[in-house]
Order: sequence, then structure tokens, then C-alpha cells
Amino acid sequence: MSVTPSLISSLRSYSLLGTKVVTPRSVVLQRRLLSTSYVPATKAALPSSANDVVPKTPASEIVSSFYTAINVNDLASARDLIAQDCVYEDLIFSSPFVGRTAILDFFGKFIDATSTDMQFVIDDISKEDSSAVGVSWHLGELPELTQWKGKRFPFSKSCSFYRLEVIDGKKQIVYVRDCVEPAIKPGESVIAAVKGVAWLLRKFPQIADRF
Repeated sequence: MSVTPSLISSLRSYSLLGTKVVTPRSVVLQRRLLSTSYVPATKAALPSSANDVVPKTPASEIVSSFYTAINVNDLASARDLIAQDCVYEDLIFSSPFVGRTAILDFFGKFIDATSTDMQFVIDDISKEDSSAVGVSWHLGELPELTQWKGKRFPFSKSCSFYRLEVIDGKKQIVYVRDCVEPAIKPGESVIAAVKGVAWLLRKFPQIADRF
């Protein structure tokens, strides 16, 4: 026997008059099973993009790998560690190197200008942050090299700052600032120079635009 709309309507009207409509026990059990077995999907289980998944490789390891690649003249490996629009600011140059190609071209020239004995030696590197790394380093020899007689290259101490971001599922270097030891060390005369520059900037602030 089919259930027609009129029959459903009459049953509803009948229940409103005070007569209880009994739901079969099998239907009640099925409803309980469905309610306990159903688990709604959560948003956290479905990443919206590849950038939501943070690679487990520590930032300090990526920066160390960058120095290692330069030391062994492996620019191909260094390329994968640098973002396409990375900015490399070396403070001994008047302007930063912008973009992966410009940065690798600079290091290619650096490698050509130095001997294979000269290496970037990391003195200390921070490991606490997953997106920023501080490094102190110098140019010198590695333990297995002897040409430099255990000496570091003059005026080569430096502190560098690296910032990394996750791009297309990979953690890459997006910004670098190098503060290299100056060859000329004016000492306390810097204080007099800073005082003079500060006076000029107070009088003529537009001068700052020339630097």
C-alpha cells in the first residue's frame, strides 16, 4: 500500500487531536545508529593551499645549506634555496641585488675571484626561529685546508640576517642583509662624524634623500 499525501496529512491531523502516533522501534534504532556514526568533516583537515603546509626543514639548516653550496661552487643547489624575487642587501654595495638571477650572478663572480681554499665559515647561527636566522661568519679555511695556515682572510668577519617564507610548499630565502667588517676602522672618530651628519640633517633634512 502506497503512502499518499492525503494519508500523511490525516495522520498529522490525528496526532494533533491527542492520539499518540507510535514510531516503529526499528526506525528509532536506525536513527540512533546514524546519529552516533556520523562525524562531520572539519576545516582543519582540508588545507586550503600548499602554503598552509609548513615544511619541517629548519630555517637554519636551509641557510647552512646555502653557504655549503657556495663553498663547493654548486650554484644549482643554491638556486633552489633562494626565492625568485629574493632581495640580497650587502651593505658594502650602494644598492641591493634583487632577484635570484642577480644574486647567483654576484656569487658566481665572487667564486671566480677567490681561490677554492677560501670558504664561508659559520661561527654561530641561530636556530630558534622558523622564519628568521642570524649568522656570524668569516672567510677563511676549512679544517682540511692548509693554504691559509689556519688564518682567516683579513676584513672578512660579518653578521648576516636571513628571512625565509614558504613559497609553493618550499621554505626559501626571501631577504638577506650582510654587515661585513670594514677595512678602515675609524674608531671614536665615528662619533664626531655622526654628530656632524646629525647637525646637517637637522638643518637640511632633504640631504638624506641623496644617500
